[in-house]
Formats: sequence, structure tokens, C-alpha cells
Amino acid sequence: MLSVRGVKVKKRKRALIIFRLTVNGLRPDGMKRNADTKWSFSADRTFYEAVINYNLYSARKVTCNTLKNKIFNFRFLLVFMACIIVILPSLWILFVCLEKENPSVKVETQSKSVAIGSTKNLSISASDQKRGLRKILIAIVKDGKESVLLEKEYPSGNILGGGKVTRDDINLPIDTKKLGIADGKAVLKMTAYDYSWQGWWNGNITTVEKDIVIDTKKPEVSVLSGIQNLNQGGSGIVIYSLSEPCENNGVYAGGNFFPGYNGLFNDKNIYTSFFALDYDKGPGTEIFIEAADDAGNSTKRGFSVHIKAQKFKKDSINISDTFLNSKMPEFDAEITQDSKTSPVDKFLKVNRDLRSENYKKITELVKNTDKTLLWDGVFVSFPNSKKMAGFADHRDYNYQNKYIDSQVHLGVDLASVANAPVPAANRGKVIFTGDLGIYGKTVLMDHGFGLFSVYSHLNSFDVKEGDIIEKSAVVGRSGSTGLAAGDHLHFSVLVNNIFVNPLEWWDASWIANNITGKIQAVKSGSN
Repeated sequence: MLSVRGVKVKKRKRALIIFRLTVNGLRPDGMKRNADTKWSFSADRTFYEAVINYNLYSARKVTCNTLKNKIFNFRFLLVFMACIIVILPSLWILFVCLEKENPSVKVETQSKSVAIGSTKNLSISASDQKRGLRKILIAIVKDGKESVLLEKEYPSGNILGGGKVTRDDINLPIDTKKLGIADGKAVLKMTAYDYSWQGWWNGNITTVEKDIVIDTKKPEVSVLSGIQNLNQGGSGIVIYSLSEPCENNGVYAGGNFFPGYNGLFNDKNIYTSFFALDYDKGPGTEIFIEAADDAGNSTKRGFSVHIKAQKFKKDSINISDTFLNSKMPEFDAEITQDSKTSPVDKFLKVNRDLRSENYKKITELVKNTDKTLLWDGVFVSFPNSKKMAGFADHRDYNYQNKYIDSQVHLGVDLASVANAPVPAANRGKVIFTGDLGIYGKTVLMDHGFGLFSVYSHLNSFDVKEGDIIEKSAVVGRSGSTGLAAGDHLHFSVLVNNIFVNPLEWWDASWIANNITGKIQAVKSGSN
């Protein structure tokens, strides 16, 4: 069975096959026109003849339909390409050029209010990670008057690419006197623009207003403690009051800074600074108090200090091959070397480079101190011991009768019996226990207000970090770890990050006259 336009026909059977022709002017042979505009084959035509004639006279119709399809497909392709050309850039402009994310601008400060003195630098950051920064405007508004501090424009890459700068960290100097701004409350106004096409190409805009205080009055410093007798390489104390809270205050001695702390007295405006004179600084060293308020106003104030020069011992130490061969392998993991590095070269790396690294480590450890005075009275020494080396001894090192190096001994060496118990010099908090290069096994204690003690070359520990240790409690056992030739204790005292002579802190009379006596004198007059 075959089917022609849905009509099933048997092979070679005569049948009347009717076709509706859609192409005008075509009349196949053997067909006649009916009244209903249909063409029909005569009854004597076979099915095959009908099919052949239909295909023959339908050829033009098929050809025309194919051409029309090609024209339709081409037009569709043109429309599709036009849509791609128009729609994709439009979407890019919509989502990129017309982005609505506002730029960011802020002043770098932790407080809700910013104080500005006669002169001050403000740290301000502005950013826009999408279209980039176009402009930033910073001004102070006081009593209805706007004083522009900064107006800065940023370059654009191109009309479509946005700006070249996405972040700017600004250090903005402010001179209120030059600007003619009087003391009092004001507003810091910061406005940032980006390269978005929002707002008719004006961009997204962020405005931040922060309350500020214009304060050009300097803090006043009043010294409360008396004259200070200060030894070269020694410690001192000064007590003073401030007219206003100043987070940054303390003593400068020979370029070294020693912070002041309140809390030792009932009056919170009274500060105490333990300070020191480095072993290489003598009479004539500049020493003064400096206090700076939040607005940046700073006051310097000198005070009475009598500096006594000191002469330090010069010592010569001979380095033997026996010492090098037994001690240097301990430092193989701590120094850079190769197979050609001799024992004496290893020693120089340890004595110079590793010593410097260890000192930096100690200065990092003592950056933070307890704001409470933990110690009380005289510091205790290593009992039943003999002094083997003194503070600030200037040592020359010789090998095979030739000079090879020089270093300064920043502590006191005390020798007793082997593995002797080592007492805490005073009450304090353990802030470090561990191996520390040339110092070997070391305990570091914080006694508060920037005063620290160090116990080195230990054989073992009896304390751990975080422990509060009472005076004379055992911190460890003496030994010969680190760059030590025999069993002994290397004891050091630091004020802030400066090594000082421990002998002063072992002297009850010195402490009474130079430290505790001054504290009691101020307390009796301030309470």
C-alpha cells in the first residue's frame, strides 16, 4: 500500500487522483478543469503516471519554495546579527558602564571623632574597584564655611574602559592656622566620584561626613619628681603630670624612647616613665619628656638629670680549637654555611650575625609590657655565685693569637655549682621560655612598666610562659647552653629595649634613693 496526500492506493489500480495545484498557469496533459478549481486525472491513468505527472508539474513550485526559504534564512541571519551587534553592547553598557556601586572613602582612625591641631596629617583612603576613581573632594565645614583641603582628579583609561586608578591612599597635611579655622567642633566632608555612566555621566557619588574637633592648644607637662642621678648604662625614673590625656608620651634619652604609663597614682593624669641611658651614651646626652595629644599638638619638657660617666672593662678572650669543635656543631641549624666553612668562620657567624638576630628577637619580645608595677623592693641575685664577667665589658676575641672580632657583653655572668637553681630576681610574668641562639635556653620576665629580666644559658626550665612568678621562685637550672664555655648564669636587665647595668637593681640603697623614694615622695604629695 502506498499513500498519496493521505489517500491509500493499491499498485496499478485505476483510481481518480485529485491534486490541488498551487502554481497558476500549469496544466498537465490528460487532466481537465473541474468547477471547484481542482485538477483531476482521467480514470484511465495509472497511479504511477499520476505520481510522475504531479512531480513534473510541481517542480517549479518546489524550486520557488526553496528560493523563498533561502531568502527567509538570509533575512533571519541579518536580523540575528543585528540583534547581536545591538544587544550585547547594550548589555555591556547596562551592567558595566552603568554599574551602581558607590565608591568608598574613609579616614583611617579608630575613634568616632578626629582631633586636628595646628598641623596634622590625616590618612584617607578612597577606592572604586569597578569603574575606577574619577575625583575626590575633601573639605572642613565649620560655622557654615567650607574650607577645601584637597580636590584631586584621576585620569581615565578611555570612554569605555573607566578610570586608571582604583585605590588611592592619601596622606593629607592640614594647617588649620593657615586655613584660618578656629578651635571647636567641625565636620570633615569627603566626597568621591567614580567613572560610572550613572547620573548622566557624572558617576556614582559617595559623601562621608565625620565629626572632628579643632584643637590647637598644646598639652602642658609638669615634672613632679626631683633631680635624677643617672649612670652611663644605668636606669632612671621620672614622674610628671599632663594637662590632658595624651596616648603618646614618654622620655627620649639619646634618641631612645621610653613610654610613660599612668595607673601608679590615683590621679590618671600622672605618668611614670622608667628610662635608661645606653652604655655608649654619656654626659651631654639629650634627655627630655615629650607629650602629644590626639590633635597632634606636641610639647617637649626637659628635667634635671645628672649623668655620671662610666668606664667599662676591656677583656680579651682566646678561642681554642677545642671550644670550636665542641660548641660550633650546636649552631649548624641556625647559621648559613657550606662544607668549606671552617669552625672559626662558623664562630664569627654565630658571634656576629646570630647575636644580632637574637637581640632583635629580644626587642620584639619586650615591645609589650604589663601596665602594672609587678615588682617590689630590691632584686635578688644568683646565690652563692661568683661574678665572672660584668655589664658592658668590651671583649676582643682572638684565635691563634690573632684578633678576629669584638663584642659588648650586655649582662653579668655568675657562676655557682653545676645545675644550680636560678631564682627569679623579682616578682613578674614569664613572657618567654625557649632556645635563643647564643643565649641558649632562656627565660624572659616582665616586671611591668617596661622593666624586664633575662636568665640565659640554662640547662632546664621550671616555669612556662604566662606564669606569674614570685621573687626568689626557681625559674630553671644553670647550664652551658648557647655560646657558653662552662656552667653559669648570664643575667640581664632591660628598661624597655635597652640593656642596663643589673648591679643597680641588686642595690637596695640605689633603689630606695633613685626609684621607690621618688615614687613615695610623689604619692605623699598627690593623694
